[in-house]
Amino acid sequence: MEELQDQKERVLSYNLGSSELESLGYNRILLQVCGRAGHGKSSFINSLRYAVHGGRFEATASEASATESQGGNTRRRTSYPLTEVITLVDNRGFGKADNYEKEEIYTQLGNLQPLDEEVVWESCFDKRMKAITAAKLNSKDLLLPIFVYSVQCTMADESKEEIKEFLKNAQKLTGFLPIIILTKRYLGDVTTVKQQFKGLGMEQVFPVENYTSEDHIKTPKKDKTFLSILNKILDHVNFLGKEASSFGTQEEQHLKRVQMLLEIAHKNEKEKEKENLKAELDKKPVEKKEKFSCKIL
Repeated sequence: MEELQDQKERVLSYNLGSSELESLGYNRILLQVCGRAGHGKSSFINSLRYAVHGGRFEATASEASATESQGGNTRRRTSYPLTEVITLVDNRGFGKADNYEKEEIYTQLGNLQPLDEEVVWESCFDKRMKAITAAKLNSKDLLLPIFVYSVQCTMADESKEEIKEFLKNAQKLTGFLPIIILTKRYLGDVTTVKQQFKGLGMEQVFPVENYTSEDHIKTPKKDKTFLSILNKILDHVNFLGKEASSFGTQEEQHLKRVQMLLEIAHKNEKEKEKENLKAELDKKPVEKKEKFSCKIL
């Protein structure tokens, strides 16, 4: 129990004052929780808050079922302060994950989508470009991506490649290798799914069983799981702090994110143009060629 209390105290008292990151303008850590709809993002956020603060369990972040899509119950990019330094962000989850949805997810991860506002999937190229270039610089926020995945879902080869691309882009956007949270650990093949993420190059993969409205009886084992994850995150931040000079200021990071998202949007628009052109060509009737004839005079 003493170990749990020490871990909790470290989270509650943590600040960036001893790190070079503060000198670069950072004074808040945004834990960017993302993933498919219904995989347990909101429940994970509630569990972290419950493990740290205790008291009466509250499902502050709205829980969604695995059958819900298009963002589940979370349609806003909602922030939940955990401490004065650490804020949890419940990003809108994705469903069909087409190119335009991915652009919006990347915009959230890059902190170019405002906090605590409705998130709308925008398919208009001009509007997307304007939104990206007009995004305000959030100079105080250090971004750390957390990808939530339910072990009830199997990872086929096609989805594996899609997830791999997403995680790589998340790392490019934030400067951090995503932390993987595997939810519903007792309802699927957690060992196989964990190895699949390790095979994708993910270094930190944590199986969890979230506290929920139906099951929120506190246990030392559950609290230890969530507090250990937070302490691993702080270790990760401290490591980056020692390499802060190579990480760059938030202004530099912001410009890099904007450039990356503009390139993704441009690429997606080109792909859309190709698909539209192909569809038009497929609609055209095939012209019958006249047979060549030769008359002998």
